[in-house]
Amino acid sequence: METGFQQAISRRVAAAGIAAAAGLGAAPAGPHRIVSLNPCLDALLVHLADRRQIAGISRLSRDPKASTIADIAATLPVSGETAEEVLLLRPDLVLASTHTAAATRRALQRLGVDVAALGAPATVAESLAQVRTLAARVGRPGRGEALCTRIEAALAAAATPVRRRPEMLVLLSGGLAAGPGSLPDDLLRRLGIVNAAPRLGLSGWTPAPLEVLVASPPEVLVRASGGSGADRPDRLTRHAALDRLGDRVLMAEIPERLLFCGGPSLIEAAGRLAAIRKRALERRP
Repeated sequence: METGFQQAISRRVAAAGIAAAAGLGAAPAGPHRIVSLNPCLDALLVHLADRRQIAGISRLSRDPKASTIADIAATLPVSGETAEEVLLLRPDLVLASTHTAAATRRALQRLGVDVAALGAPATVAESLAQVRTLAARVGRPGRGEALCTRIEAALAAAATPVRRRPEMLVLLSGGLAAGPGSLPDDLLRRLGIVNAAPRLGLSGWTPAPLEVLVASPPEVLVRASGGSGADRPDRLTRHAALDRLGDRVLMAEIPERLLFCGGPSLIEAAGRLAAIRKRALERRP
């Protein structure tokens, strides 16, 4: 398993046009035992760190509905968010989100564990900065630059000039719309797409009222698929009233796991949204 993981990392680095300088014959620079407690940080970690540096990741990353690295996560140790579980993995660096329980972070810090708390990026620029920050923390700044280069190239390719800017609304499986202040909003803008959320009075991640969507629908409605949250029933995005909009709206789907984390998931998200944009322009030049 370890060999396959290292080969995957090497392919990613090679695609950016730099050599993989992992130093496999010597002790890795930077932290030796890293534990990540957040699926978004898990995904960054497996792209940036050596396999031998990763002591554990979050359990959620093994869920293919929620994670972009489920196949790799199946080969790695996992941990819950309690300090006791984390300490069993003997970390010298813990990656936590700002939503990780404060009690856990404080307990680990009191015991001398280095804890890095990183927020959720709300823009592409913030995501790129987070990639570089984390790459430096794990001792692999070159890999961070390589990943940023790949992301920027994918965004540039997806942002091909278009005749007009179609209007689009992105909905999570629980009915939350991606409005201004969310990462998908910035991604739409970069791809030459108008976010319908402001016109509908929605900002950030806001529940989209069904009656508003039916009365004043967007040109394109992108419904997230594959969400893992059982507490977010899909009553709104799959409501029959939306299906009855017919030719008034172009319906499309995108995997929900691509919408939150930024980092490497921006590459696939940009490609999928650009393909949906192309369909909208073919439908209505």
